[in-house]
Amino acid sequence: MKAHYLMSSNDFKEQSEGIITTTNKVDDSVSLEDGKEIVSTVEMELTESTDSQDGNAHKERVSTLEMKTFNRNFRSLSQEDHLEETTDKDPVKIACVGGFTGGVSNKGVFIKDYLGIKPAMRIHPFNAIDFYLKKANWRRRDSLKSYSSVILQLSEISDMKLLSAMTQVFFRYSQGAVVFWGPRNADSLMEAVQWRTKIKQETSSAIPCVLVTENLIDNCANSLRWIGPGEIFESELKLDQFCKDHEFSGHFEITSRDWEAGEKSVFGKAVNRLLDEIFDSDKIKDNTCL
Repeated sequence: MKAHYLMSSNDFKEQSEGIITTTNKVDDSVSLEDGKEIVSTVEMELTESTDSQDGNAHKERVSTLEMKTFNRNFRSLSQEDHLEETTDKDPVKIACVGGFTGGVSNKGVFIKDYLGIKPAMRIHPFNAIDFYLKKANWRRRDSLKSYSSVILQLSEISDMKLLSAMTQVFFRYSQGAVVFWGPRNADSLMEAVQWRTKIKQETSSAIPCVLVTENLIDNCANSLRWIGPGEIFESELKLDQFCKDHEFSGHFEITSRDWEAGEKSVFGKAVNRLLDEIFDSDKIKDNTCL
């Protein structure tokens, strides 16, 4: 898919003429025999167009951001080999965003746990935008029917300001979002609100979002108490009202890592909530994989 948008001359350097390619590196802490490969490739093609208005030549630079779609041109980190080649259906696209939580992990750690990738001793530095694929088993809420197989494309987006142009494109094609924050960095809650606002601004129609609290317990840190008198939220009712005010479909707290539970993990439950909202909205496209 291609998305076109105008860029001012300040948005790029003069040497940006031609094609700019940004490729995330392979996480060398994950073994290739497990079927884990390159994350993603994003290309920006810059061209010049000339117009004449009232006899005066007018130039504008047009940037084309070519998103490498999951079943064609880019490789994503996935839980099985050639997952992007097994179907001609579009995946359900979910954006994973949020600022620095102050915790011991980043968003990608929990996404990898959700994919069932065994934790590595060393985590590669997170850079720009990463893509992940998963075949999830999902069943409509309050339904006794059998589970359906859904292909998910999870995009992990790091910095709101640095990636403002690209995030606009990714949000435009996303059908749901997971927004992270952490009580160890109280400012990340306000940043979560800013992410939620940006998502609403950049999407043509409202997409469901869930709020995830990263309050991980490990050998170096204990979980923090953040609900109660004198805490960030005075009560569970205040938290529920916060989610309602900012249009979060639900709240989930991660206090431990679980790379074996899959859809039953806390992150998996958050994704399932999004799938409930997405498929109940009647806005899902016919060619989306279900």
